[in-house]
Amino acid sequence: MAITGIGSNYNNLYQNSYISQENKEVESKKNSTTDYSDYLSKKYDCIKNGSVVISGAYLKECAENPDKAKELEENLSFYNTSCQNGYASAKANASAIGAKLVDYSESWSIDSTGNITMIASTTVTSGDGVKGWKEIKDEQTKRLQEKKEQTKKEEAIKQKRAEQKKIKKKALQKHSINIKA
Repeated sequence: MAITGIGSNYNNLYQNSYISQENKEVESKKNSTTDYSDYLSKKYDCIKNGSVVISGAYLKECAENPDKAKELEENLSFYNTSCQNGYASAKANASAIGAKLVDYSESWSIDSTGNITMIASTTVTSGDGVKGWKEIKDEQTKRLQEKKEQTKKEEAIKQKRAEQKKIKKKALQKHSINIKA
């Protein structure tokens, strides 16, 4: 009779110990992910200010895998350079149309597999005498049309020269036949 009770208590003791150990591991992983997230927020302003959002699943994977963490941090290190390049490009584009760049922002979203989606937003202003988008498009369309017309003219000139060359060749052949005859 006492044996049954001991076995039952032993199983309960084992189960409770196992579950307790499992809970500690889950809590430990949770803490390591939170610690890693805090570390990234302190090290990278783009995370602190919300410009980069990272999937929880990917963050957990990075917290557990040093190679993934290195890859993530290399990408985060590139964020500022990416913003600077985007800003320069947006400014040049605005300038090309005679406008002024007022605001530029860039945000990243990193999904569960580590893929980055980048979204950039620009605000430009135009004043008096500044070309609008329609004007620029119309100018481009006009230039393309002029180029097509120029190409057609050049092609017609080439064709005319080729025909004249054929006529001269026939005339020379006819003239040489007459001389031989």
